[in-house]
Amino acid sequence: MTSTIIPQLPATFASAENALAAIERAREYADASHAPGTRRAYASALRGFQAWCATCDVESLPAAPQTVVLYVTHLADFSKLATIRRHLAAIAHAHRERGLESPVAHEVVRRVVRGIARTNGAAQRRKAAITLDVLRAMLLAVRGHDLKVKRDRAILLLGFAGALRRSELAALDFEDLGWSREGLRVTIRRSKTDQTGLGSEIAVPYVATQSLCAARAVRLWLEATGITTGPVFRTFTLRSALSDRRIDGRDVANLVHTLAARAGVEGDFSAHSLRAGFVTSAAKAKVSLDSIARTTRHKSLTVLMGYVRPAQAFDDVALTSIIA
Repeated sequence: MTSTIIPQLPATFASAENALAAIERAREYADASHAPGTRRAYASALRGFQAWCATCDVESLPAAPQTVVLYVTHLADFSKLATIRRHLAAIAHAHRERGLESPVAHEVVRRVVRGIARTNGAAQRRKAAITLDVLRAMLLAVRGHDLKVKRDRAILLLGFAGALRRSELAALDFEDLGWSREGLRVTIRRSKTDQTGLGSEIAVPYVATQSLCAARAVRLWLEATGITTGPVFRTFTLRSALSDRRIDGRDVANLVHTLAARAGVEGDFSAHSLRAGFVTSAAKAKVSLDSIARTTRHKSLTVLMGYVRPAQAFDDVALTSIIA
């Protein structure tokens, strides 16, 4: 979604050419304030709102609070609360970037959304976690020794071992990897909770079970392909030739879906299941929260506990002590 609010340029600009260049750079910086995935989600949500407004013959920009109220009421019949909030964020963003007052902030809109949350429930349905047993089954479904097999194994193992989001896996460059006697160091340049690019580093040690060793799998993939710069994980052409194009987060999601189905494991899995599976497996192994958070980079232990509690649901349950 291209930003349209650009400040007035001072009269001291030497030429129209310099002014146009400055405007273009300002637009690029404004667009960079949101991650590409966020911009795509906002654009999709805004198109949905505009289409609904056109059908109802009401103005979408600027939109009246009453229009937004009717729209979220319409969405509530078939959408989750998280989806409704994403649509509201897109509507608010579209108004702000054009210097318009956001109708989303109006009390009547906020009240209706609170009512939807109370009526329909705000709890999010979590995707199934790819725990160690599930991961083993999925790895067994990746058969062969060709390049695609090596890539898919490396993606699965690194996604689990580093508790990486799909966007982080897709964004990895060769330059983000560092090797030592202990294993692999992965630098995450930017993430969902680090939009300003401060960066963080994750240690992925060598493990004794070679079939589950992410560091070895990544090294094997790089050695087999000869990749020494640019994207680590790349797509293949229709003829199964390795391309120079970086994989997309959706490629990671599709890979997880495909291998879970091929392995015959039950559950609603997504790319996020690798990250959730790391936390679940670590919690079952009684790993400390601080140690888990060093890998997952959770800034809030409250959020992290949302994954840990289900994994420890049957630990120290009172009924076990009452009825032996």
